[in-house]
Amino acid sequence: MIKTKPDISIIGAGVVGTALGVLAVRAGYRVSAVASRSKESARNAVRIIGSGIACSVHEAAARAQLLLLTVPDDALGPLAEELACAHAVHQATIVAHCSGALGSDVLAALADRCGAGLASIHPLQTFPSVLVAVDNLAGCYFFCEGHTQAVSTVMQLAGDIGGIPVEIEPDRKTLYHAAACIACNYLATLQEAAIAAAVLAGIGAEPARQALAPLVAATANNVMQLGPALALTGPIARGDKQTIANHLAALDATDSELAELYRQLGRRTVALAQNAGKIAPETARQLLKTLA
Repeated sequence: MIKTKPDISIIGAGVVGTALGVLAVRAGYRVSAVASRSKESARNAVRIIGSGIACSVHEAAARAQLLLLTVPDDALGPLAEELACAHAVHQATIVAHCSGALGSDVLAALADRCGAGLASIHPLQTFPSVLVAVDNLAGCYFFCEGHTQAVSTVMQLAGDIGGIPVEIEPDRKTLYHAAACIACNYLATLQEAAIAAAVLAGIGAEPARQALAPLVAATANNVMQLGPALALTGPIARGDKQTIANHLAALDATDSELAELYRQLGRRTVALAQNAGKIAPETARQLLKTLA
């Protein structure tokens, strides 16, 4: 029988695993063991977490009531197979991974051969370091799916460490992760594209980054406060077809890839502006023709 706050073992002593361990201990959980590819990284994680022992993956699994697998996505299936073949996981142990892209079914071998309950728990946040992760995990959304009891356990963990747990349908996990990728990774790519356009205008890359930063921060804040539709400004929201045409002519003459990215984003922006009531249907048609 899993007690209210199960003993946790962590396999994968990276940023997410270590930060989850720190916050779990602060919330009254016991971290029993940490395992990693190197014994040194496991020892370092134990030191930061302040609980548990550094050990092998099999011993970590055996010590767990809740086993968190915080390893790269490609390692999850092979790790589950290895633990299942060794019967390293006790029956009724809950095993959860922290991948945003994969469902709990990647761990199916542990349910089939060991009777484990399976879940995934993904914090929707970006973590450059353990210290940043510890600060940012509290208050962030954790998207969870899997077996009923396992989901209940990981959602309780998310809530206990200050997160906001949300259950998601397993078959929607890939679309969820695509949303996260667009919001986070492609935002960085979009800023690189903006800086590249500024460089074409004769502005240095670093001055361009610094000059654009307040604009980006203000826009992000507006989107968070008002939503994308109300936050939208600029030539498409004003229906300024000539400005769009001028932008495209300049980009076509200097960087065709940037021009194509501008067209793709522009077409999506036209739909956003029309749905928000900022431009009339006829203006939208004319803009789309310009962006074709």
